[in-house]
Amino acid sequence: MLVFKPRRSNGWLWLIATGLLTIGIGVVSSLPLMTLPADKITTVIVLSTTLLMLILGAPFMVLAAWFPTMRYELDAHTLTLRYGPVLTYHIPLNEIQTIRKRNLSVSLWSSLRFPGIALFTVPYTDVGNVKMCATATATGILLIETAKDKYGLTPADEEGFIAALQARIGS
Repeated sequence: MLVFKPRRSNGWLWLIATGLLTIGIGVVSSLPLMTLPADKITTVIVLSTTLLMLILGAPFMVLAAWFPTMRYELDAHTLTLRYGPVLTYHIPLNEIQTIRKRNLSVSLWSSLRFPGIALFTVPYTDVGNVKMCATATATGILLIETAKDKYGLTPADEEGFIAALQARIGS
């Protein structure tokens, strides 16, 4: 099996910043309540606000911790895109129809994408939904298409990756 790393990116910084901002909002919004007399309602509000923001911010921190795990694995029959234990796309090599480098047009619909990282399914205006595991949002995306899905990735050694992939699929 061959393993290819993604292009360098600071996308993990955006994830950390978003996580810290979310958690910080919870803490800061609870500060004025902490100056009030400590009754049960105030305590519940402070704790629930802080807990809610921790719950909302923690996934960003976890995704940032998993950033170094992003990789593209190529074996005899399958290309696997991985990001931590939660994102794994298996692409059978015999189902690949096209491989091309593209700059994609980002839509306004929400999904997990920040400068330097795009994960999960991202809607693009020009190509539709793309299953992303990339260190870029829209520029220089290697787009792999099958009959059912499109996948976006950003290998650091793009030429080596394409050569290895084409050698395995016989193109």
